[in-house]
Amino acid sequence: MAAVLAVLSMLTKSPVCFVLSFVYSFFLLWRKRELFFACVCCYLFFSLWSKWVDAHNVTTLSGNETTFFVRFIAPIYIDGDQVKTTVQWQKERLQLAYRLRTEEEKRKWEDIQIGTACLLKGTIERPSLPTNPYAFNYRRYLFYQHIHWIVRPASLERCMRTNVTWIERLQMIRQQGIRYIQHYFPDDVSAFMQALIYGERSEIEPTVLAGYQKLGLIHLLAISGLHMTLLVGGCFYLFIRFGIPRERATIILLGCIPLYAVLAGAAPSVMRAAIMTSCFLLFSSRLRTLDALSIACLILLGKDPYTVFHLGFQLSFLVCFALIICSSFIQNESSSVRRLFMTSFIAQISALPLLLYHFYEVSFLSIPLNIIFVPLYSFIILPLSFLALLIHLFMPFVSSFIIYVLTVVIEYANALVLALADTFVLTLGRPPLLLLVAYIISIFLFFLSFEYGKRAVVFRFSFIFVMIAHFIWPFFRPSGEVVMLDVGQGDSIYIELPYRKAIYMIDTGGTMSFGDEPWRKRKQSFRVGEDVIVPFLKAKGVRTLDALIATHGDFDHMGDANDIFDAVRVQKLIVGMQRNDFIQSVMKQAINKGTRVQMVKSGNRWTVGKAQFYILSPFGNEETTNDSSIVLYALMGGAYWLFTGDLEEKGEQQIMRTYPSLPVDILKVGHHGSKTSTSEPFLRHIRPKLALISVGRRNRYGHPHREVIERLRHYRVRIFRTDEQGAIVIRFHKRISTIQTFSP
Repeated sequence: MAAVLAVLSMLTKSPVCFVLSFVYSFFLLWRKRELFFACVCCYLFFSLWSKWVDAHNVTTLSGNETTFFVRFIAPIYIDGDQVKTTVQWQKERLQLAYRLRTEEEKRKWEDIQIGTACLLKGTIERPSLPTNPYAFNYRRYLFYQHIHWIVRPASLERCMRTNVTWIERLQMIRQQGIRYIQHYFPDDVSAFMQALIYGERSEIEPTVLAGYQKLGLIHLLAISGLHMTLLVGGCFYLFIRFGIPRERATIILLGCIPLYAVLAGAAPSVMRAAIMTSCFLLFSSRLRTLDALSIACLILLGKDPYTVFHLGFQLSFLVCFALIICSSFIQNESSSVRRLFMTSFIAQISALPLLLYHFYEVSFLSIPLNIIFVPLYSFIILPLSFLALLIHLFMPFVSSFIIYVLTVVIEYANALVLALADTFVLTLGRPPLLLLVAYIISIFLFFLSFEYGKRAVVFRFSFIFVMIAHFIWPFFRPSGEVVMLDVGQGDSIYIELPYRKAIYMIDTGGTMSFGDEPWRKRKQSFRVGEDVIVPFLKAKGVRTLDALIATHGDFDHMGDANDIFDAVRVQKLIVGMQRNDFIQSVMKQAINKGTRVQMVKSGNRWTVGKAQFYILSPFGNEETTNDSSIVLYALMGGAYWLFTGDLEEKGEQQIMRTYPSLPVDILKVGHHGSKTSTSEPFLRHIRPKLALISVGRRNRYGHPHREVIERLRHYRVRIFRTDEQGAIVIRFHKRISTIQTFSP
């Protein structure tokens, strides 16, 4: 604990970590002075070590380099036409990203092995920062791996083999093993065998993997303590049965465990399990489980303090710690089913703050499904996976029956996961700091209740009260917000009123898909709805949208609507008067999900609390799809807002004629800043103070047009653009309070 707090305090500079360090020190001083001084020494050592590592985690490159002689130091991952790996140039590690041009080129990249050195010509760039709230921080992720640049090669020349280290040789064996499974086993079975034997989950179908994650079963697909215990225990039993003395069997296993840890991917959970298992083999019953866990933690943090930020490290050590301190209470349960229930319950409760912070939701089926799936994987799927591989290596003709059984079991297990993945899931959102602290305290009280028994039974369910507070938290927030999400060349705007009286979404963006050749297709292509909007809504704790407003039937505005219908409940879909085939299909999707469809036109209005909403357009006589856009005029937070969709000049003229007085404070610029919109007469008519432009970076249309920007500047309008500033978040209560951007 002292080491973890020291690393977090130094690397995050968080006052919360310093306060926790002080409280922990005071607790130790009160309990035992010898332990206090030992922990103080540990704290000081890891504080200095992590500070030294952080100070030396810097780049020596300027960013202008174009020629590199690099060495491939990690496996090459090829997904469709995309290549990713890590290379070494001098003492600098670089993330390599390349898009393949031909199928022949793909085969050449597949032949490159770890240890190959090549002359590379290309450019380097900084990893991107998140451009939306709650988005993944890729730059920080690479920084924790001591990587500061992404290299994008234009060509590879003069490739040659170099000497490899024993770890690199093991990584090559691992890749060969993965390819062997891919080649000789059915796809579904192959993906799970790779996960269970080599710790490689990239081949598992994304929807299946997401289902395991939602149901709290993802730990079954990671090599962890139970996995290592079963494997080492089984090998030890076989050694004894074949007449190998215990001492020799122990030595053999101690030599094999580090090798297997590298073959299994050397993730933090694998390393923790390997170190703890080695400790038990070395010291037998003389070492307590908690001491073995502490040794593993110290070794991993000593190797790299940044490991503390790895989610696998956090979950693995936290859950293991919780199970260790509650082990006596688990063992006191009368039946194996009750013990398994208690194990699953304690594991889920201990991981709850982390799961909510990273994944925003919790499944009520997690505990009962763990009772079913843990024995299934531990005693059937895992042993059969190893057995199928071993038999296929030596007697391929005998393995067909085992493969058939494994296929049937995995198919039924996956079918159950997919059927239940979206049922009984409660979306709470990312907890704010105050609630996060409350969760930690409530879980501490939960574990304390086991020690004090019936006297502290009320503590046993304190986390439920925190979950209820988390559930209703947004309904007590006095501020509202409008978020223009960065969805590339498209529109998606989130509106939340104070005290969450209503939540609206204007458009959903859309991801264009092209008929690529089969070899180019990736396992999981990027989708704006699935990868940007849905995570944002879940992080906000949004379970229901009061209305989804489809401004018009262009794909870049409503192309990913189905992702939204699948993720949250949409009470009402608002559409305009002109409906093309695409918007008709969106309406059909909405009706199938139980969403009510409402058609609006100029003159419709509604009020929610102090907020007022008016539909200014369409009128019904528009000639183009863009001019038939729904134009929404709103009074929120003491400001007048105008959301124009893709409205063009003719539509603007009709609005000016119909509404001679139309004051606007904040304008959502029409049609992504096209020169056919936001005309000079329209700007003179509405006189906005702020302009929001949703536009993709380096888009092929040249949006926003230079003339539009000049017009806005002429009228002294403050401009915010998603291509330059990322998402734009405007918070308000009685008036506009803050404007936040997420620059890339």
